[in-house]
Amino acid sequence: MGAVSLMQSPTLDRQAAATFLAGALLIAISFLTNYGHGALLHLKALSLDEQIGVSLHIAALAALFGDAELATRLRDRTRDKVARARQLEIGRLIAAIRFQLADTPRSRIQLNETLALVLEELRAANTSSPENSR
Repeated sequence: MGAVSLMQSPTLDRQAAATFLAGALLIAISFLTNYGHGALLHLKALSLDEQIGVSLHIAALAALFGDAELATRLRDRTRDKVARARQLEIGRLIAAIRFQLADTPRSRIQLNETLALVLEELRAANTSSPENSR
């Protein structure tokens, strides 16, 4: 997997979509209770404080979508990180088993390469951990 396009369309996972739908329903109930269904069509006819209120409801909807999208991306990143760690662990175990089954120069090289990858991953994890960024 190479470079990821910067202009990706926003997608929501199931949990984020449910959160967005519930939040949008609450915002819609609040909006319709306070302003009625015609407030968006006749925004200029409303008083200034009502115009601000309508605008805040719209901004809340946009912020809710952004928050749901961010939560989706964080869950995806975590899932990818877990998958990479699992693949690395499986590779390490396979190399160790090969080494134990066939103590040959080739299996030693494979074991050393795999262990080097594990050490590199550990170093990267340690430098990016929150404890080290203080």
